Amino acid sequence: MPFLLCEYAHAMGNGPGSLSDYQAILESSERFCGAFVWEWIDHGLTGSDGGFLHGGDIDYEPNGGAGRAPTDNDRGQGTRNALAADGKAVGLDRFLHRSGGIERPDDRTLVVRGRSGPATRSLGFRTAYTYRWQDDGTLHLTIEADPVGDWHDTAYGHLSVTPPRMGARFALPGGYTDATWFGLAPGETYADSRAAARVGRFSRPIDALQTPYVVPQENGNHIETRWLELSGPGLATLRVDAEPYLDFTARRWRSEALQAADLRDSGRVWLNLDHGRQGLGSASCGPALPERYRLAVRPYRWSMMLTLAD
Repeated sequence: MPFLLCEYAHAMGNGPGSLSDYQAILESSERFCGAFVWEWIDHGLTGSDGGFLHGGDIDYEPNGGAGRAPTDNDRGQGTRNALAADGKAVGLDRFLHRSGGIERPDDRTLVVRGRSGPATRSLGFRTAYTYRWQDDGTLHLTIEADPVGDWHDTAYGHLSVTPPRMGARFALPGGYTDATWFGLAPGETYADSRAAARVGRFSRPIDALQTPYVVPQENGNHIETRWLELSGPGLATLRVDAEPYLDFTARRWRSEALQAADLRDSGRVWLNLDHGRQGLGSASCGPALPERYRLAVRPYRWSMMLTLAD
């Protein structure tokens, strides 16, 4: 007897990740009849009038189917699969950063040690930022982050959490207007939402890198970026070369403002250069985010080259 699997995501939120997993389910049995994905931005089609078509607007065959600021999927279903609520309870949304010492191993190297974590909680990361200037004026940056404290079975509610993002944030002049990069695009990409992307060289205005979800939330990430350049009138071009890959987002507001739905221009461009971010999942109406799309609690080390050119 045939069966029907129906999968949908929050119609106003970030699109679901793990779509390749759902596609595998669709193809797993000859008894499968069809499926639906209800989405506005990520899965809508452009109509002849320039608007979006989705759901009942589209004729289709039933055999088809297919962090950071929290997403609708991070909020889960009440207390179930609620990554955002668990993270807030243990302080992942209010990390403080403290420098613990500066070292000068030689005349070209600067090491800044510190600790990042929420006040009144033991969990966090001990960090080391090693800056080394090259002969050609390029700055080589290596970031190390070692977890400390009770990430598992925490003192607060016995919760176990993982970091939604591992990266560094840079505040740049607001005059930067354009981004060019070599990596996965043209749309946003995450660990579990990348099948529609291709590797290539892309250019976009920084303001066009944002995905305008009806409910402001995490968006606009690009994984597996090999290099990135930001430019603007009268400003030196900033080039970042990954070793070998980085995630990046570039916005005119901080992630904290995005979480608060305050999308006013801050006068800066906030550039996140990350080792990685957790996947999107589909927990607003589906299962918990699979472990393979989360960032493990473990030591991290990543590097990049930073160059300014006229």
